[in-house]
Amino acid sequence: MTDPLGRHWQQPADIREAPMDDMHVLLTPRQIDGLLDYSRSYPSGTYDGKCWKREGEDCWYLCWYEPHAQAGKIGIGYRTILKIIEDNEGPAT
Repeated sequence: MTDPLGRHWQQPADIREAPMDDMHVLLTPRQIDGLLDYSRSYPSGTYDGKCWKREGEDCWYLCWYEPHAQAGKIGIGYRTILKIIEDNEGPAT
């Protein structure tokens, strides 16, 4: 997260380095578990780079606050989470 006011927000330190394209993001189980679940609401404190997970109908999403083109507003970016298994976590399922 880039805003110093968000220093108490819990999210994986390496979340911004996760590989993603226009639709998906690849996250490890550790990264997924490190995100707070806001499936029924939105986090308060809208800081650029603040990330959370949100449950969809048949998948999970990585969501984040991002700059908006209109002054005074904040955008919300999101990607479908694809879970990856790291070599030291056992075989892929």
